[in-house]
Amino acid sequence: MSAATETEQSLPPKSWHGPPPPPELTNGASSLELISQGAEARVWLVTLPNSSESNDSGGSSSSRMRTTHVGSGINVPQLLSFSQQPSPLSSEPSSTNPLKIICKERFPKKYRHPQLDISLTKSRTKGEARSLIRCQRAEVPCPNVLAIAHWSNKSETSQESVMSSGKNGNNVTEISTTSSCIFLECVEGCTVRQYFEQRSGTTLLSNETSAGDKGAEPTMKRPRCEDATADTAPNVFQQEERVTTVVDAQTLSVAHTIGTLVAKMHAAGVIHGDLTTSNIMIRNPPWLCSDKIASESAITSPWKPQLVLIDFGLATSTAASTNNKTNNNPSSNNKKAKPFKQQHNAEEKAVDLYVLERAFLSTHPESELLVAEVWKGYRSYSESLDCKKNDNNMAAEAGKSDAAASCSSGGDDGEGAHGHVAQAVLNRLEQ
Repeated sequence: MSAATETEQSLPPKSWHGPPPPPELTNGASSLELISQGAEARVWLVTLPNSSESNDSGGSSSSRMRTTHVGSGINVPQLLSFSQQPSPLSSEPSSTNPLKIICKERFPKKYRHPQLDISLTKSRTKGEARSLIRCQRAEVPCPNVLAIAHWSNKSETSQESVMSSGKNGNNVTEISTTSSCIFLECVEGCTVRQYFEQRSGTTLLSNETSAGDKGAEPTMKRPRCEDATADTAPNVFQQEERVTTVVDAQTLSVAHTIGTLVAKMHAAGVIHGDLTTSNIMIRNPPWLCSDKIASESAITSPWKPQLVLIDFGLATSTAASTNNKTNNNPSSNNKKAKPFKQQHNAEEKAVDLYVLERAFLSTHPESELLVAEVWKGYRSYSESLDCKKNDNNMAAEAGKSDAAASCSSGGDDGEGAHGHVAQAVLNRLEQ
């Protein structure tokens, strides 16, 4: 109980709910800030001291770094403590700034059996790391996976076991609570949702509590319909005008880039499972991401968005949309055959895009043009993969000049394998 009370005292009051975080997470960090919490996991912003200071504190650097196998031949460094050497979280040796990382902690659930809870938390953490690394290998922008940790906290005793044992604490059993943590790169910027809402002149609910700037005018209360009379009712509804989403060259560019990234992720065989504008970040927003409305000069300046996909907690892996069984013999009969596995994955990819479409239309009013631009980016990237494949195949047989001509003319077999899958995915959205 003493370790639990010390952990609770080291954190701000009422900053989290559920079981306390592991002592390893609170002891070695300079600061620990809760970013968000859901029913499954908590997301922490961890600030660690300078790497040079941690190296001088002790620990031998000659030991080998332990790794954890997460499946598909992928190994991730295992973090035992923040003071271990060599550390997978260490930054550049020349850096003097504190290291900021993201820790996603899947905390234990007391309503589950302890062994089942440990198995689920570990497998889901490994699955998220596996999906992120598969995206990184396919050059899909996503946070870098730094390490995985499975930290046990046995400081809490079960009062039910004390009551059932009937002995004055002589046969007290401890609940083995295990938190599985994945440490990720801290992506600076803002979410696509924040960008669209700030461009539309709206603010997030989170900004209303955090933007405590002096001199800022408080927002007016929305009039209630029950307070309106027959004469003032039309005025009440006129005041509550629906805010529309801005559609211009920059927002269309963001939407097109989203479609390209999703197509790239699907081609790598990863289904996100929770595609929303809150799970896509912009590294380089046209303003300093300080929850303030951008100036007009920043909005109208040339800008190319750099998007990053985040929150792969519900991601699943499927067969990659690459035709690894391509027959180079031009006289074969199955030259135009499509990979059958891609057809089975089309339904899962369509569900992924359907979730994204619902997120656009429900969060950003009148964003149909942006959704259409997302589909255009998805289709254009899939067709570009077929064009590159035709280039490589024809260059190996007839030279680069013939390949360029066949690619520009659409190829001999018409729509390629990736374009065929993209069309099948988009067709399922229309059903």
